[in-house]
Amino acid sequence: MSLGFPVNPIDRFLANLEASLTSKTFRRLTLGKCRDELEGVKHVYIRAVTLKNGIHLSFARRYPERDLTQNYLVSDGISLVREWLGKSSLAATLFTVDQRQQLLFNRHGNPRLFNTSGETVENHLQHDREKARLLEDDTFLRHLGVLDPTGKPRSQMSDKYRQIHHFIELLAPALRSLPKGRKLRVADMGSGKGYLTFAAYAFLKQAGYQAEVFGIERRRALVDLCNRVAAQCEFPDLRFEVGEISDVELEGVDVLVALHACDTATDDALYRGIAAKAQLIFLAPCCHKEIRPQLRPPNELAPLFRHGIQAERMAENITDALRCMYLEACGYSTTIQEFIALEHTQKNLLISAAKNSKPFDQDLLFREASEFQARFGIVHQRLADLLTSEQR
Repeated sequence: MSLGFPVNPIDRFLANLEASLTSKTFRRLTLGKCRDELEGVKHVYIRAVTLKNGIHLSFARRYPERDLTQNYLVSDGISLVREWLGKSSLAATLFTVDQRQQLLFNRHGNPRLFNTSGETVENHLQHDREKARLLEDDTFLRHLGVLDPTGKPRSQMSDKYRQIHHFIELLAPALRSLPKGRKLRVADMGSGKGYLTFAAYAFLKQAGYQAEVFGIERRRALVDLCNRVAAQCEFPDLRFEVGEISDVELEGVDVLVALHACDTATDDALYRGIAAKAQLIFLAPCCHKEIRPQLRPPNELAPLFRHGIQAERMAENITDALRCMYLEACGYSTTIQEFIALEHTQKNLLISAAKNSKPFDQDLLFREASEFQARFGIVHQRLADLLTSEQR
């Protein structure tokens, strides 16, 4: 009598892969011991990415001296994996939120399936909970659905949990430059469900700062939700408002946060922070679309733009480099750091900017940024255009 699941190890492995994609517990798939069609490839790393036309599987073939990345529809990607298993790849490891499963082939080509139980992963998550965290009290995350009633990260929220605490680790050292003798104003532009807005408020309170923190979000339902949770947590100086990045009043803002504001909304947030003379600015850029169609690279760099995936990545790198250059021309020191694990999302960078008290040559820095922009044939870059318009 059938028990309702595949008996063949390959079929079971692929069924688990499909189930993890459907339930959104999929983290990544790694293929190894490559040969035949994959000859010369060290590993193939497969992850889920969101493109304009939906979820795709991104295959990164890792060669000793280069990577080759291709995106496939989920069904096509699974078919390709099925075709490779036991032929071009003799080892595959599936990582999901709650387990690791490994498919291995012996020298006779026979497959065996090995499971790492959820208990091991749970212990790992418990270790994450117990290790020292800068944010000492994160009980507000229960109200936001990140933690379960026992205080452990929910199975699909472990990445978000780590992201929240990592943000505080990046925020904490920068706060040392801010005074404690007056109330600080902190604005989160495009606050969404407010995970990081709540975390920033809780940490500032814990660290002894007086702070007024407000989140700006265009979706009324999320604003109402966050205000209800703020009341439940008894956070009197935390509030959320319906608004647009370009319209909100930012006078006297000390810290501006904008995480994954889409495309040029990141530049709008940057400009608003600069105009408000914010002491600290934190941005996780997203959806770099503006300069991609404008790119006309110099001849000596043309090979870096030859393939579509390369051009996309170069467009992102050039965009964020320009943002940093224009920030520096406005008197900020900048850094770019990893914000989220790459396996979770490609949009994993955080731009941090701190008001610089050292003297700087504004004209020279603007000229260097403009020349760098022109070198790639870019006529319009949103932040540059806003700053230029202001100077007229």
